Parts: sequence; C-alpha cells; structure tokens
Amino acid sequence: MNSGRTTIWLNGDFTPLDKARISPLDRGFLYGDGLFETFRADGGKIACLPMHLERLEASLSEFRIKLDPAPDWKPILNRLLSENELTQGIGAIKIIVTRGISTSPGLPAPAKPTVCVIAGPYDPPPPRMYEKGCKLHVYRQGYPPPLARFKSLNYLYYLTARQAALDAGCDMAVIVDQSGLVTETCTGSLIARTDGRWWTPESRFQLPGTTIRSLSAILENAGFKVEPRPARPEDFHSAETVWTLNSLIGIMPVAQIDEQRVPNPAQAEAAHLRDRLFEQA
Repeated sequence: MNSGRTTIWLNGDFTPLDKARISPLDRGFLYGDGLFETFRADGGKIACLPMHLERLEASLSEFRIKLDPAPDWKPILNRLLSENELTQGIGAIKIIVTRGISTSPGLPAPAKPTVCVIAGPYDPPPPRMYEKGCKLHVYRQGYPPPLARFKSLNYLYYLTARQAALDAGCDMAVIVDQSGLVTETCTGSLIARTDGRWWTPESRFQLPGTTIRSLSAILENAGFKVEPRPARPEDFHSAETVWTLNSLIGIMPVAQIDEQRVPNPAQAEAAHLRDRLFEQA
C-alpha cells in the first residue's frame, strides 16, 4: 500500500493516509478499547456487508459506544474503493471504531469516538495453497479471552497463536478453550464433515463468524444441515473433510492438523462454494 496515494475515511473526512492523525491518548491505542470488521470486495462488490455491519452494531452496543449520527456506510465504502482504484480486482476493507479519548474508568460513553475506514488491495493465498490445503496447529499455550465473541482490538492472543503455528511449520492455529473445546482458528471459523454430515465446533469463547453463517445457509439450502456441536481436537481426527473460513480467504481446505492428515480436503467442492460466497452482496 502506497500511503501517499491511499485515501482513508477518518472521523467524517476522506484524507490521504500519510496525512491522517489519531491522538496517542486514544483509548484504542492505549487499551485496545475498540472494535473492527474486515471484509472483501471483488470488482467493487462487497461480500456479505449487511452481516458485517450487523455484527459491528451489536458489538458497539454491547460496549456502550454509540455512533451519533451513524455513518452512511455504503457510499463511504464505494468512494474508498473508487479513489483507491479497487473497483477492479480484489480489495480488503477494514472499519475500526474506538472509544476515542477519555480518562474516565470503565466503559464511559464516548464524547467523540474515533471511526476509521481503510481500503487497500488484497493478495489472497496463491492457488497452489487452495489446491494443496493448509496445515493447522493445535495451540495449547493459553486460552481464548472472555471477549472472544467480539472483533475486539485486543488481538495479541491470536497473533501469538498464529506465531506458534508458524514456528511449528503450519499455517494457522486451532484455538482451544478452558474446557478443552475447539473454538475456531486464529483467523477464522472451522467446519468439518464426518460420515457425510457437516458440523462446526461450538464454544462460548467463539466469534460468531459471518462466513460460516453464509456457508451454512448455502449448504442448508442445498439440503445439508450444519450442526453446531462441542468438539475436542481429537474429534477432527475422524472427519473426512475440514475447512477453515474467513471473509478474505473464503474457504481454505485443510490438509493436515499437526501430524494428522485430513483424508479428503475436497478442494473442488470448496472452490465452488467459495465462488458462491464471494458472489453474495
């Protein structure tokens, strides 16, 4: 991303990225007191935008951050895509909202929240990775935080888990909660197929993913029910297919979890459904 030519939207104004300024007293910087949403645009078409905005609004309400007036997101996003030459190709958009500046304790009502939108080009994983499938590492050094249900700026735990996976020669980490139940990966949701039946791990310490929600609807419309169920890492050993999902990569087949091979990553099926996901506006 060339900061001199990139336009962002910050607190109501479109501005060059290299001219943007946020106070070092902002609670997002000081405490990670904020939330975000990331989504993908293909040829200027934003996938699953209503679900992302719905999740953002629900999270802001939970943490007592009110945007008044609420931004009219669609024209803001469309202009950013246009000004950053992202109406063709693939782009990634990130909305960030923080509480702004406040010295009050707890979760004070913000006098002026910080609201920022960044749009830039996105390079998806190479085709060979989708074809080969990724490797997952079960991360056992700690547990997901209580705020795992939200896209909080407190993201260091997940970055640490990702680094542990990379150090183990894998691509992503499988997150396990305090009860030993799988929640998701460090970057997205999980779905598996065992004996022909689709299921997804269920935990209280889990983000309600937009991509798994969309995929579940597609599968169920085709007659395949997706069952949420509590699952431990060893439950994936009997699965014939495992996929990991998020808004940017879509569906990524899993070839291996630590030393356990996944018998049928179902790459062609994943590619077909991935195209279906990215077609949704």
